[in-house]
Amino acid sequence: MPVLLPAAVPGVPSTTRALTSVELGKDAAISGLQGRLASWGYLDGRERTFQGQSHHLTFAVSRALVFRDGTGARAFVAFVRQHAAAYFGVAVQAEPLRAQRRTGWLFRPAACACHMANPVYVGVLDDGPRVIWLEINGPDATATLLRRLLDPARSAATTVQG
Repeated sequence: MPVLLPAAVPGVPSTTRALTSVELGKDAAISGLQGRLASWGYLDGRERTFQGQSHHLTFAVSRALVFRDGTGARAFVAFVRQHAAAYFGVAVQAEPLRAQRRTGWLFRPAACACHMANPVYVGVLDDGPRVIWLEINGPDATATLLRRLLDPARSAATTVQG
């Protein structure tokens, strides 16, 4: 499943795990979310999380979610958009996102009030029967970097310094 390669965020340790519907159902406080995932035909997923000290990105989550068909994947992407506040907080900004032939949404959660808070960008794209999800956070996090990392033709060669 196409999650970011470890080389895409050099120097930041990563872990990879399977993403069950139980785990995915915990993403937002929405009653019945796990049942909705089943109704959309959620089959399997993988998640690679990068987290560590870096002057570029300090946190990234790359997910590939597989549904029975494109209809289920599109329904999930639309659901995330419709429930963006439940996923990302009440002051989240959303705008259409296009990366190659894939379409979806770019979310920008409100920054925390912490001193030296870093920006967060999340892209959720439908890719046929798959959903590609990428969240980045860190001093260099931008919508442009998120789009570059979502480009599968470039992701193997693109790094956060590139």
